[in-house]
Amino acid sequence: MVLNSPRGTSDFYGKELEYRNFIIEKSKRLFERFSYQQIVTPAFEHTEVFSRSIGEATDIVQKEMYSFRDKKQRSLTLRPEGTAGVVRAVVENKMYADLPLKLFYEGNMFRYERPQKGRMREFFQIGAEAIGSDDPLMDTEMIWLINDLFSELGFKDLVLLINSMGCEECRKDYMEEFKAYLVQRLEKLCPECKKRYDQNPLRIFDCKNQACRVEAEASPKISEHLCKQCYQHFEKITQNLNLLAISFEVDHSLVRGFDYYTRTVFEVISRQLESAQNALGGGGRYDKLVGQFGGPDIPAIGFAIGTDRTSLLMQQLGIKPLRPKRARSVYLVSMDQKFSSFLVKLLKFFRKEFKCDTNFNKKNLSTEIKWAEKNDYDFVAIIGEEEFKNLMVTIKDIRKFKQHTFSWENEKDKILALLRGN
Repeated sequence: MVLNSPRGTSDFYGKELEYRNFIIEKSKRLFERFSYQQIVTPAFEHTEVFSRSIGEATDIVQKEMYSFRDKKQRSLTLRPEGTAGVVRAVVENKMYADLPLKLFYEGNMFRYERPQKGRMREFFQIGAEAIGSDDPLMDTEMIWLINDLFSELGFKDLVLLINSMGCEECRKDYMEEFKAYLVQRLEKLCPECKKRYDQNPLRIFDCKNQACRVEAEASPKISEHLCKQCYQHFEKITQNLNLLAISFEVDHSLVRGFDYYTRTVFEVISRQLESAQNALGGGGRYDKLVGQFGGPDIPAIGFAIGTDRTSLLMQQLGIKPLRPKRARSVYLVSMDQKFSSFLVKLLKFFRKEFKCDTNFNKKNLSTEIKWAEKNDYDFVAIIGEEEFKNLMVTIKDIRKFKQHTFSWENEKDKILALLRGN
């Protein structure tokens, strides 16, 4: 019986893994430049961590979470997103003594969705969270960070969308007008959005049904109901982005999908992907979430990008990972098991400085050299009968088609000089 991976999951190897690792490493280096520190949280949490933060009325909580009971009948959930777990960790470990706190994470997330290209049930995210400041400069930095990340990955033609959802006070007046607008159009909405009308009308903006989206986009704009403080906050962000020469579009229908967002929201999309799955990443401000988790009432903002979708688009656009300068490499070929004592000494010597592997399965020399060439090794070091008997090492320079023989006891410095390219 052949066992397959669960539907909606993938194995990563070869080119796919190369892209994924490139995205992660680029992200980490960028976060470090902006003074963000890494945090690692559990892959599962108490279910309430997500239902309290994301919102009981959202599709994620109602339909998409992988929840289960442990042996003591406690409800646990595989994380569907990263922010809630980070906030829980910050509050539990009282990490807010010195603010702002700037953190980043990367890891796998889980949502029970219909698998399709660019959208899997196990997917990977990279995210950043800044906790402890409501300064518009912090919002600017977060948008700056996600913009620079895609730029450094090699993207040229992405769209940065921004909006303000206002504070709780702004939203009260807006919600009254929005619901008054929708009540006359309920018959045009899908059954799910009719439920959202009572539970959380803003989720209608996220509906995948085109008719619902048309009605939502023609509705009154939340930007027309911003209080003075929220309006000035958003204006300062747009001014900062212009100073940084970061292109953006104000999208009045952008609200993001989680209940915890306040004020600034933003999203990076690709118009070269299908519209239903063109969001590569985004985020926003969540000034009340830390307090909801039992911590102090401090503001925060964050974002996450989809590693899988980013990799997919890079490959579609022909953007290749730029490999760091690699270490020189040696493939050590031993022609007989009886040479193992000499082989171990050479492995230790080479691996102090160079990438080195050996032929654990013995084949003929020609086959081994061809394998080394195919796998991009620089040198082949050979141990045959003569080399073993006389404590010599024969080294074949694959790229220059030259061969050298050295005394192991007396010419280690010459071996190093050759491998280093001196």
